[in-house]
Amino acid sequence: MKLPGPYTAGTDEIQAVIETPKNSRNKYVYDHETGGFQLKRSLPAGLVFPFDFGFVPFTLAEDGDPLDIMVLTDAPTFPGCIVKCRIIGVIKVEQEKKGENVRNDRIIGVHTQSRLFHSVNSWKKPE
Repeated sequence: MKLPGPYTAGTDEIQAVIETPKNSRNKYVYDHETGGFQLKRSLPAGLVFPFDFGFVPFTLAEDGDPLDIMVLTDAPTFPGCIVKCRIIGVIKVEQEKKGENVRNDRIIGVHTQSRLFHSVNSWKKPE
């Protein structure tokens, strides 16, 4: 997958590549070796992913994978969709990988053209 980079010059926008769209029961992952999307697993009946999930291309997190991102969109996208986002927060996450605890934070982004979330600037509740 060839992208011009994760950032849009002169703006606060980044690009996200969606792996798993919101409302999907299926968890997809991008396979960097084949350039395709693989079905990793399915959620139990009645459960769905609440937001689009993906990664920020050309980045590398502590776990060895690109940075993870959760994207607030008006409607589900699709695996491989490139979404321009602005970052509104980060969920700090630690996970075990090969017997060690490593950081695997989740960036929270908002689609830049969202009508529902256009005024959201932070994931924190206003005081």
